[in-house]
Amino acid sequence: MLRAHLLMLLTFAFFLGLSGSAAPLQNPAGSGPVALVIQYKCQPSQRVEFRRRLSRETLPHFEQLKSEGMLLEYHLLFSRYVDTNTWDALALLAFSSYEQVARWRHVEANMPAGLSEPLIAIVASIETYPVDLVRQAFSSKSAPTPVYFVIPYAYSVPTAAYLKYADDYVLPQFSGWMKEDVLSGYQLYLQRYTAGRPWDSLIVLKYKDDESFGRREQVVAKVRAQLQSDAVWRAASENKQNLRIEKEAVIADELYARD
Repeated sequence: MLRAHLLMLLTFAFFLGLSGSAAPLQNPAGSGPVALVIQYKCQPSQRVEFRRRLSRETLPHFEQLKSEGMLLEYHLLFSRYVDTNTWDALALLAFSSYEQVARWRHVEANMPAGLSEPLIAIVASIETYPVDLVRQAFSSKSAPTPVYFVIPYAYSVPTAAYLKYADDYVLPQFSGWMKEDVLSGYQLYLQRYTAGRPWDSLIVLKYKDDESFGRREQVVAKVRAQLQSDAVWRAASENKQNLRIEKEAVIADELYARD
């Protein structure tokens, strides 16, 4: 019960974008996952209408579910570019408890994936992933025009080994990027039920703005050079290809009701 409560509080802090550190959250053994990641895909000819309706219909609906206590918090991202191989919209939904996640089935019965009938009619595909938020950190500085970079991975080792790799190799880089003042926050999700699914972990990077995102490669190289003196990081870097496969990343912006 205590672990589930801690997860709820830290998830709430993340979605609000508050400052904090990379708290090592383990999967709550006594609870089901308390977050959902939903990927939506539409035909290119429907992207304009799809985006408009998401802002005008889906976001108010999510806000209503939040006011009713079902959703703890939500974010809705929309990809910047048309791409056949990736999603057009991504919903990140946080719940206060697994009991509230179970209630989501009532939403699904009338509004599949939280979408109205007109929206369902123009969606080509939807994938829903029950997930655990296992790592997170934020900058105290606000990011009024953030750029999101969402990267899925498949890994071939036990979850504990993957989390050790994340702690030893991935998170030190994120911390360096935040010190360089280009990254304002990140989240690492692990999918709970992975059989037959295209990814096991999902990293959501929140860059401050377009200028910061444009410096990504430069800052990555700089921080990696700094980390070479860390023996643990260097060993993890040399072994990373044996642990995970990076899938296709997506650049996205957050949707707001005013869009």
